[in-house]
Amino acid sequence: MSEGKSQSNQIDRKKLLRATTYIIVIIAIMSIIWLLPRVALGTSTPFFSVSSESMVPTLNVGDYIVVKAVSFDELKADDTGYTGDIIVFYKPTNPNEIIVHRIYSIDYEHKTLRTWGDANGGAVDPWIVTEEDIIGKYTGFKIPYLGYLALLFPYPINYIFIIIIIIIIFFIELSSTEKKEKKIESPP
Repeated sequence: MSEGKSQSNQIDRKKLLRATTYIIVIIAIMSIIWLLPRVALGTSTPFFSVSSESMVPTLNVGDYIVVKAVSFDELKADDTGYTGDIIVFYKPTNPNEIIVHRIYSIDYEHKTLRTWGDANGGAVDPWIVTEEDIIGKYTGFKIPYLGYLALLFPYPINYIFIIIIIIIIFFIELSSTEKKEKKIESPP
């Protein structure tokens, strides 16, 4: 009987080790996917979902955009058309709100700028954006419609969702290993 218990404990350890290994690999891959763009683009928040129509036709609601860190002195403005840089920034009148707009004008001496949305009929935004408000500059890369997922599952819900999926994978792996072992033990 002690031999059966020992074999059962060894099987349980194997199942636990295998399930744990899968989870570690998944977490490592997710960490690389999460960390690599942040390092490469120089910002802690390199991805954003466009949530308003203020930048149509350049950017649409649901576009998932890539943003990179940029020096204030590298930014370019255009008060005559649609060639100024598009930036992502904290709204000066409400720091909890993030805006994606084009630069209209820049005051390099005071490190401030004015913005406008492409779809806002040439109206300049009523606020002044400071260097500290800027999150990053739009790189020109976007994935249409993917942003709807991020809008559907905002922070922290997205992280909770990922944790739940990892836990489910862990238990599925534990139970699937158990089923495989039962199939091997029972003769046809």
